[in-house]
Amino acid sequence: MDLGISGKVALVFGGSKGIGLGCAHEFAREGCRTVIAARTQATIDDAVTEVQAAGGDAIGVSADCTTKDGIAKAVKAATDAFGPPDILIFNVDSGPKGSFLEVDDDTFAAANNNNVMAFRWAVQAVVPHMQKQGWGRILTIGTNSVKAPHRKLARAAQNTYRVGALALSKTLSAELGPMGITVNTLGTGAIATPQFREVFTKIAEAQGQTYEEHIAERVGQWPVRRMGTPKDMAAAAAFLCSGRAGYITGQVLVVDGGNLEVLQ
Repeated sequence: MDLGISGKVALVFGGSKGIGLGCAHEFAREGCRTVIAARTQATIDDAVTEVQAAGGDAIGVSADCTTKDGIAKAVKAATDAFGPPDILIFNVDSGPKGSFLEVDDDTFAAANNNNVMAFRWAVQAVVPHMQKQGWGRILTIGTNSVKAPHRKLARAAQNTYRVGALALSKTLSAELGPMGITVNTLGTGAIATPQFREVFTKIAEAQGQTYEEHIAERVGQWPVRRMGTPKDMAAAAAFLCSGRAGYITGQVLVVDGGNLEVLQ
């Protein structure tokens, strides 16, 4: 299927590993000129090398995309190398963890910054070009907790502001739709990334299990009897950002193998 995005400029926040790296590979395979923005230069360099070795056109930029200055730096790097971004993948650390009774005001403020304010700044930075050309794709990488918070993960602030980001996404879809710009959200489930393994290793140990034992037990309850992969997320991301998805906006697509209810 020709997704109609060859030659487009795709800016991927958090693109040096996990889901972000999966997206960077996928957009490069589709012919996008891909910009990988992340914090750590070493992982950025490795990611760019991977994408280029697979035949993709990619560069990297070290930037903290939870800050206004970092976002401006990433957009400028993309513009200087390839042109203004046509596609934005907003994929950032959602902020500190903890239950409602554990976290303080600063934790809630950090979650608001990372999930809502940074999303606002990113959209402000890329929309002028998209509006001018009458075409653009904005996609946030969120979580299935926007539909049902995970009872075993203490993430009160994250859960609150992930939903806030989704509300902003839906608002933007109405405002930007007439300009040819779509705004959607992907909700992750159990995706096999280093971060997922770290979180669920602690849960497994607390229950006297190994990570492998714990995941095998969970997977056996899911409709799709396996963990998800960054490629699963990236395939959905590429379609939602394609020319073929111009009539899809303001949506949240949960990519979790059907495990939303079981995870609770």
